[in-house]
Amino acid sequence: MQEGSVFGPDECAESGDFDAEETTGPFRMEGNNTSLGREKHDLPAKKACGVPQNTHLVNNDADAPCEEPSVRPQCMDEVDDEENEFVDEFGFVVDKEEKDRELLYVKNMDGRKVVRREIKWANMASDWSNVNSKRHAKLKERCRKGIPARFRGVAWQLLLGSHKQMSDAANRGTYESLYKKELADPELTNTIGRDLARTFPTHILFRDEGGVGQTFLRNVLHAYAAVDPEVGYVQGMGFVVGVLSTQMGEEETFWALYTLMYDRRYKLRDMYRPGFPMLQQLFYQLKRLMARFVPKVYHHFETMGVDPSFYASQWFMTLFVYHFQFRALLRVWDIFMSEGWKVIFRVAIALLKWEEKRLLEMHFDEILIALKSLHEGKDPDAILRHAHEVKFKTSELQAYGDEYWREKRAA
Repeated sequence: MQEGSVFGPDECAESGDFDAEETTGPFRMEGNNTSLGREKHDLPAKKACGVPQNTHLVNNDADAPCEEPSVRPQCMDEVDDEENEFVDEFGFVVDKEEKDRELLYVKNMDGRKVVRREIKWANMASDWSNVNSKRHAKLKERCRKGIPARFRGVAWQLLLGSHKQMSDAANRGTYESLYKKELADPELTNTIGRDLARTFPTHILFRDEGGVGQTFLRNVLHAYAAVDPEVGYVQGMGFVVGVLSTQMGEEETFWALYTLMYDRRYKLRDMYRPGFPMLQQLFYQLKRLMARFVPKVYHHFETMGVDPSFYASQWFMTLFVYHFQFRALLRVWDIFMSEGWKVIFRVAIALLKWEEKRLLEMHFDEILIALKSLHEGKDPDAILRHAHEVKFKTSELQAYGDEYWREKRAA
């Protein structure tokens, strides 16, 4: 099994689509993207939104002034902020208090440290095959520390391996043909359209009907529905695409989504397939981890009848997008791109453990309300520090998955 995978052989047999020839989907994928070897000339295009065109990939001057970090896509320039609105560095409309907190955060940043980290990532990106194959521990460590904002879009594509799909000559023109293709189920087009306004409604790119952001989302979601009619479109996918779109261009976002869906390390497709087979497995794995790391919370939830299906669906189906502040979310996704599902479980357990005393005093309705805001008021670094204290092996997570499928077949 590859690092980060949560699928065991029993689960693979049950799901029926984990054979090597079927994990790649309709497009050829080199291996399974666990080896992201890449020559210098193959780096993702610098025009990706995560790396502004006027940014040099390598700046060897550690004394250079550090610009305020920003992951706002280049197309943000096409949107006019409304008068008297406060917009954070990610493009979300916030109140004055939140904007003041952000400005204070930026003011207190160590600019030299940011520049040093950017240099390290630039050097890694220019020697990716070596870094990925021989310095995996160092790469994982740097992802856990957080990818520099201006490199995040490029780094995610490298970690995913999605750049390979986009640069493959056989796939040239594929994305454009897909988003222009009529869907087999015309109702899906309407469903996607209705959900666009629900994706980051406070983001200045996505709030306007027919605007640049909603068009971006519509095209990517339509293209994926066209290439994968079985999944088509499911609520939750829009949030995943929304986050990707703040880091990279439109076609790059499509191939990143495609890789997240089909690559063995992530297999989001099995979470969205009819019947949500992997989602049920994730619920089971979460309960097993709760019984192990937060047994009092586990037994209290069992007594109160609070099942993971009542609160964890959005955690898993949106990879915490629905509940996390964007700065914290990006840190979680940096690790998810590198290590796979383990970080999602670790964060979930860490938050439950953090709020254990409060949760144990609550009843059913109170618990469900509290679970929607577990992250609020918590520093992203503190969340991840607690998360990495939740120690378990990929093989253990895989074993829990095996248990789920054995029990399901025996039922």
